[in-house]
Amino acid sequence: MILPLIAALGGGIVSRRRIAEEASRSGFKEIWNEWELRGMVFLSLSIQVFLIFIGNRRKHSAGTFTTFFTWVAYLTADPVAVYSLGIITNKLTRSSDPRADFTLELNAFWAPFLLLHLGGPDTITAYALEDNELWLRHFLSLLTQAGVTFYIFFLAWDGSSLCILTFGMIIAGVVKYGERVWVLWVSSSDKFRNSIPNHSSNFSKLAEVQKLRMAEGFQVVPHEVIEVREAAMENNLEGTDFSLDNEKLSNEEMYKRCLGEMLAARGLITIFQRLFADLLLSLQDRDMSIAILEGKNFQVIFKIIEIELGIMFDVLYTKAKVIDTWWGTGRRAMVMLFSVLVLAVFLLAEVRSNSSSPVDLGITFLLLGVAIFLEAYALMFLSFSDKVACWLVKTKKLKALKVINWLQPFHKRQRWSGKMAQFRLLSFCLREKHLFCDRLLKIAKLDESITKHLYVTHEEVTDSLKRVIVEQLQWLKSKSTWNTRGSLILEYYDQMEKLGWSVKLEFDESIVIWYIATELCLNPTDLTSLVPSQLDKHIREKIQLHNMTCRVLSQYLVYLLVIHPNMLPVGIGRLKFEDAYTEAMRFFDDQKSIRDKEKTKNGKLKVWEALKQLCSCMIMKIKSMCGRNRKMDESKVGVECEKLRNNVNTKLNMTIVKEDKSKFVLFHGCLLASQLQEINDDETRWVLMGYLWLEMLTYAAGKCQGKYHCQQLRRGGELLTHVWLLMAHFGMTDHFQIPHAPSITELIFK
Repeated sequence: MILPLIAALGGGIVSRRRIAEEASRSGFKEIWNEWELRGMVFLSLSIQVFLIFIGNRRKHSAGTFTTFFTWVAYLTADPVAVYSLGIITNKLTRSSDPRADFTLELNAFWAPFLLLHLGGPDTITAYALEDNELWLRHFLSLLTQAGVTFYIFFLAWDGSSLCILTFGMIIAGVVKYGERVWVLWVSSSDKFRNSIPNHSSNFSKLAEVQKLRMAEGFQVVPHEVIEVREAAMENNLEGTDFSLDNEKLSNEEMYKRCLGEMLAARGLITIFQRLFADLLLSLQDRDMSIAILEGKNFQVIFKIIEIELGIMFDVLYTKAKVIDTWWGTGRRAMVMLFSVLVLAVFLLAEVRSNSSSPVDLGITFLLLGVAIFLEAYALMFLSFSDKVACWLVKTKKLKALKVINWLQPFHKRQRWSGKMAQFRLLSFCLREKHLFCDRLLKIAKLDESITKHLYVTHEEVTDSLKRVIVEQLQWLKSKSTWNTRGSLILEYYDQMEKLGWSVKLEFDESIVIWYIATELCLNPTDLTSLVPSQLDKHIREKIQLHNMTCRVLSQYLVYLLVIHPNMLPVGIGRLKFEDAYTEAMRFFDDQKSIRDKEKTKNGKLKVWEALKQLCSCMIMKIKSMCGRNRKMDESKVGVECEKLRNNVNTKLNMTIVKEDKSKFVLFHGCLLASQLQEINDDETRWVLMGYLWLEMLTYAAGKCQGKYHCQQLRRGGELLTHVWLLMAHFGMTDHFQIPHAPSITELIFK
């Protein structure tokens, strides 16, 4: 009797548990079905708002977090909108009579707004250049998603005013998505290259006309009309001085200078956009750009380059090609006005009398409000563009120009980050920074590829550096060369015989060697010996300037070698870096083992020394995880540099080894540092090193292809890209290969 009773009680408890579990599951399922669509629509809205704000910030933001979250939002936006359309379709097809349910009709009204989201905000159409090549995929998506939206519209059609409003929003969504597909198509590599006009000649046509006229008895006299490019004159605003520094100008003079800079940049980029498509330029283009930049202050020259690259970013990564037309501006104004009209009609309709959920009504109002905001922001984005400012100057609409300058001053516009990345190879070799998941990364063999980004910092590109770069380019231009990577300055200081071996190696190997030598020279035991106090003030300032130049450019080129090796000349950059890293780690490990042996007694480490070492390691890891002080890092690197100088035997001649010489870059760097220290004159040594790094920078810039420069525009821009375009304006590129300048030829018949 007892056993059956226990079994019955146990079965009852189990059944009640099952009922409770099924009830909780059914309740969760009901909540999910009710809130799934709302959550996805709200997520799609949030992504659109985030992208419209962050999309254009990529032009002047070099932060890793900005890049990462933009990438996540861009990849998530389309799937979320498509999934939401699928949920709406599923709800309508499952309902026996969707026209009788106002909630389903309201959900169908959301479909065209999701199509608007697929069109994307105007500040970002492509995350990377590769996205422009996928225009055909987006075109097929436009056809399918537009078809799904129309299918939803017909399922919910009941002839009400809400359905009529839905049809109007569908048309706006199709047009907006079509704009995105068109922009991706015209920005793709082939279409972009074909859209740039070639330097054509009308000689064949004129020869045919000449032959016909001569047969008719006319006397034909050729007459050449020289074509004067508008860009050569449009930056010469009356009363503007482009030779003074910005600090010496008044607000009115600075305002005029900014207008001249934008006009010059707008005219030059129409010609030099050929570089981004790897097309050739004419000698007339070279002479014209040199004439425009001649006599300009270095700040003006760099500002013109910044504006040009900002325009190229808008062309390649935004809807600038659509916005900058009358059709694009008019369409945005019409869509915004239509959205306001829809919102007004929706408010006046019998929405409140229906039993729809307040949450659904709130999401509907939010969809309409965001749609209006996106179009208004697009018009504001257009108003603050450099192209509109140039158009206002040409049409002499000075009052509108003054208003725009008051809202957003021209001289404060950010067109790139203004920073250059830095990578300290020796700090990376010392493993000064750690992640909490180091062991997992080592098991997955991802530790080096991930942790190397912890050692990337950013330095501001100062006016002093800009000045020396312009001076270096002008000096190289006077020498009619730009393909050297250090030999020119070594010959100038008569050091080619002694130091020439360091620049005759492969370029990436030379970067690592000169970086090590620079670190050793910048980290002496007595830091005051860098700039002796007894020197003249002018000489000390000159040495300090080149100290800074050596430090930032050496770490910048190493950053390119480690993070973006495709921007450097073709070589085995990754292998060089790995060899240098392995060799340095071996050296530091050997030094550590020597120190450990010195601390041992009878072959066993003392207990208190072991505890001390364990505590110091834990403290170092905690500090590295919390963001270590840069001064502490520099002091540790300085100590290790001192050990390199004292322990590496530079008297050996290892340059004759037949094996891969990249395995000896650490030795070569120490050898080069010792040879540089033999130059007794501090001014000569540091000026030589500074200009050699500048020469290596210009060599790397000239050898990088245009497509890699385009890719960096979305990461806040690179100093290397600015130097590359500046070299092209000075005529220091192999792209000037069209010997005959374009001209207009007329035939005079007598």
